[in-house]
Amino acid sequence: MSFPLLAIEAGNSRLKFGLFVPSISSFYQRIDDRVTKVADVEAVWPSCHRFVAIPVNDEIPWDILAGWKPEGTIIAGSNPKAVERVLAEWHRTGLNVPLVIRDRSAIPVAIDVDSPDTVGLDRLLNAVAANLLRPAARPAIVVDSGTATTVNFISQAGVFCGGAILPGLEMSAKALHFYTAVLPLLPVQELAGVTPVAPGRNTREAIRNGLFWGQVGAIRELVRQICHHQGLGLPDFGGAESRSDSPWMILTGGGGPVLSPQFPGFLAVPSLGMHGMVLTAWRQPHAVFGLLEPAKDS
Repeated sequence: MSFPLLAIEAGNSRLKFGLFVPSISSFYQRIDDRVTKVADVEAVWPSCHRFVAIPVNDEIPWDILAGWKPEGTIIAGSNPKAVERVLAEWHRTGLNVPLVIRDRSAIPVAIDVDSPDTVGLDRLLNAVAANLLRPAARPAIVVDSGTATTVNFISQAGVFCGGAILPGLEMSAKALHFYTAVLPLLPVQELAGVTPVAPGRNTREAIRNGLFWGQVGAIRELVRQICHHQGLGLPDFGGAESRSDSPWMILTGGGGPVLSPQFPGFLAVPSLGMHGMVLTAWRQPHAVFGLLEPAKDS
């Protein structure tokens, strides 16, 4: 059962709001000078029809959200305080009471880790969307570049099997600034555009090199380690045709546009977890809406 939904993701740095509608989608990737189809979604895929993102403590544009007139709203996120703030102010929309994903059993993905109850909801929702996108015969690795960067493995059977968590670009930049005496704070926007050239010839360029190439190198090595320990072929990071035994690669998150030129073979999907939220509601509507916790009407 597919219907227009307002999805709200409460992250550590940003609140994201998207109006998603059903569609049948194809995905294309630019590799060198070629534009190649890399995925067809045979099932119904959530297409983002409207989108707003704000810093987590900014004023929420309630009038805009109310004007989208969704048939329902679903909320999840890695920032519990931000979720509670949205719920406390929800009455300002005039919309129906939203549903909140708090229980991992509401998310249609199997989990094989030591402590399933502690896995971040955002990582599991990424896996839901990745399972619809990936070829059925191949496992997947999802790289999510946000406040933290996560590199997660989904098995050929669609099971979330854990991964790695490291500081993201913005968190690393802030750590360099706040935990040193004189290093400047480098906005992540300075990492976009022209690729840093090593060695940096001044302090800002040295920081750009460290943040950018350190993140790229960490992701490449973590992918190598996952492939090695899972007995999989290593994907070609340069965008050439990957081996059939290598994992399907997906890149998402706010840092995705900065990193994607270094990973041309990865399928870039903005806000992958928000798609997973909507798919959670669409694919198991009766079970899911029974497990989700309705917000209290303010």
